[in-house]
Amino acid sequence: MMIEWTGRFDTGIAEVDRDHRRLVDLINQLDGIISDGGDLGRVGAVVDALVDYADYHFQREERILESVGYDGAGAHAEIHARFGHVLGDMVGVCMLHPDRENLLRLGDYLKSWLTDHILVEDMKFAALLRDRIPPHG
Repeated sequence: MMIEWTGRFDTGIAEVDRDHRRLVDLINQLDGIISDGGDLGRVGAVVDALVDYADYHFQREERILESVGYDGAGAHAEIHARFGHVLGDMVGVCMLHPDRENLLRLGDYLKSWLTDHILVEDMKFAALLRDRIPPHG
C-alpha cells in the first residue's frame, strides 16, 4: 500500500518537507515495482536512489538541527544511523535472496519507518525550527 502524503506529514519547514515528499515518492515507486512483480533491476535502481537521497536528507536535517542548537540533535542523528544500518542489512538480504517476501518486508519497513519518523521524531523539532528558520520556498 502506497504512502499518501497528507498535511499531517508537513513540518512547516520547506526544505525538510520537500525532502520527505521525495523520499515518499521513492518508497511509493518501490512499492509499485514490487506490486508489479519486483523486477530486480528496477528495484535496485530505486533502492540506490532512496539510500542516496536518505543520506542527503539526513545530513541536511542534522546540519539544520545543529545550526539551531536543538538539544536532541545527537539523538536524532543516532536514529538516522540506526536506520542506515537496518536498511543496509535488509538490502543485503534482498540481494542474497531476492524473493517477493524479502522485497515486501523491505518496502513495509521503509513505509513504516519513514511515516513514524516524520510523525514522531521530526515533529519533535518542527515547531522549534519553524520559529528559528525564516520561511522560504
